[in-house]
Amino acid sequence: MLSKTSLKEINMSDTLLLQVKRIIKADRSELFDAWTKPELMQKWYAPGPMTVTTASSDLRVGGSYRVEMQEGLETIYIATGVYKRIVPNELVSFTWNPCTTGPGYETLVTVEFKDADGGTELVLTHEGFSDAEAVAKHNEGWNGCLANLAKVTEGVHA
Repeated sequence: MLSKTSLKEINMSDTLLLQVKRIIKADRSELFDAWTKPELMQKWYAPGPMTVTTASSDLRVGGSYRVEMQEGLETIYIATGVYKRIVPNELVSFTWNPCTTGPGYETLVTVEFKDADGGTELVLTHEGFSDAEAVAKHNEGWNGCLANLAKVTEGVHA
C-alpha cells in the first residue's frame, strides 16, 4: 500500500492544500461506495481507534452528509457538508464542516479514484485551510481514515 502526502500553497490567498495519495487493493466502484453509502462509511470513516457512531449521505449534488465519530464513549468529532460534484466510480467532491471548529469553517474535499496496478489509486485533495496546524491535524486524520478504509476493503479480497 503506497501512501504519499503533500502540502502546497495555492493561489496567492494564504490558503493551504493537503493531498494524500494511496493505492488500495479494491475496485474503484467499491471505494466509491465506501465513501458514499452510510452503512459502509460507518465501517471506516474515522481515524485510528475511533469509530463512526452514525453516518448519513444524500448522494446528489446539493445533498448533504454527516459523520459522527467517537473514541470510547464520547463523541469527539462531527463532520457535515454538501456534495458539490459526483462522477460515479471516478470522483466525489464535498464541503467539509467540522462542527467542533465552530461556524464559518468550511473547506473542500475531492476524492478521485483511478485505475492502478493491483487496485485503485485514491487521490484525496483537501483545500481551503487557513493555517498549517489545521493541515497537520487533517493530514493525520485522513491518513488514519485511509488506513482503516484499506483494512476494510482489502479484507474483502483476502
